[in-house]
Amino acid sequence: MLTPRSAELEEHHLSDRERKNLAILDAIKRYGPISRTDISKLIKLNIVTVSNYVNNFIEQGLVIEKGLDISSGGRRPTIVVLNPKAAFVIGVDLGFATVTAVLTDLEGSIVARAKAPRPRDTADHVVKTLTDLVNQVIQTAGVDRQKLKGIRIGCSGVIDREVGTVRCTDGVASIYVPITTLLEQQFKLPTTIEHDVTTAAYGEWSLGSGTDVDIMLFMYSGVGCGMIINGEIYHGATGTAGEVSIRSELQGEPSSDLQDVWIGNISALKPWAAHLGIPDKAREAIAQGAISRMPDLAGGDPAKITMGTVFEAAKEGDKLAMEIVQKAGERLGIRIAFLVNLMNPGAVVIGGGIEQAGPLLLESVKKMVRLYAFEEMANAVKIVPSRLGEDAVALGASALVIRDTFANA
Repeated sequence: MLTPRSAELEEHHLSDRERKNLAILDAIKRYGPISRTDISKLIKLNIVTVSNYVNNFIEQGLVIEKGLDISSGGRRPTIVVLNPKAAFVIGVDLGFATVTAVLTDLEGSIVARAKAPRPRDTADHVVKTLTDLVNQVIQTAGVDRQKLKGIRIGCSGVIDREVGTVRCTDGVASIYVPITTLLEQQFKLPTTIEHDVTTAAYGEWSLGSGTDVDIMLFMYSGVGCGMIINGEIYHGATGTAGEVSIRSELQGEPSSDLQDVWIGNISALKPWAAHLGIPDKAREAIAQGAISRMPDLAGGDPAKITMGTVFEAAKEGDKLAMEIVQKAGERLGIRIAFLVNLMNPGAVVIGGGIEQAGPLLLESVKKMVRLYAFEEMANAVKIVPSRLGEDAVALGASALVIRDTFANA
């Protein structure tokens, strides 16, 4: 029988026991080796309760006792650590161009990874690719099937988390079929679906660049923002929170008053492509006669200039490429400055591929945040590149299954 779907295991749905399971196991995962006494102090639960729960986890094999801690006097406390090989989980990134599956242990370390191009035609082909990749990581890892705890899929589009369907808005095959049900039937594992940006945000908070803060924003290029508030994904009233642009294409240009509110720059409001418009700017400039190495790096065809081409040229000192990257960072920085003022986060993580631009883009972002965010909030936030990189969504998905595994322990 399948365990409860993780869509139900959000903070406001957790029972008292599930909350304590999660708090104790997460503390051991993050801070172990750790004593029962230190766990008690850390999560503010009495030592008897903590000891009872930890003893139960030891019986299950989730936690291992590992020697004695240093003591300032009296009996030396026994320290415990998470047993990362007690269970395994699967995370999937259903991306725009590729599909990636990872099988990880309970610490989020990748045991097996598989990747394939995303089919551009039918939903059936997308589902087949998903099942093939999940099968591949299971076979490659060679772990006991009884230790597999669940599958999480992160993808873009309009998601119905209850039914497990997604309607894509990127022109790629839309999945109206109950994809989670199909995978559950195939693998006999609880399967859920989540927006890619929020999934990546949870991954960075749990495993990457945001592990030491309570409130974190994950900027997925310029098109979306995943929000972690006190360790929980913020979904919004309809589960679609995170868009940081407006639908300006339907009603023409917003009024001049609205433009003035946003630094007089309408590009701060309009939706961007995932690449921040960087390759478009490069192609336009070259078409107008600008001198650059970028066409050479693209094989002599300016039409083939990609975001990666611009980043490569910028790192080699190409003036046009450097200017384009810097301006993109400034546009992104304005948007982040508003979010910093609104949310007062401890960290903003830059990901979705644009972090590959390196320090030039990051420093431009920081410059605009210092300029436009209020001083107290600007000083409190760290702005850092994604640590998980292209695996952020898949690892975030696996981290969410780990969370559910802890809660259900």
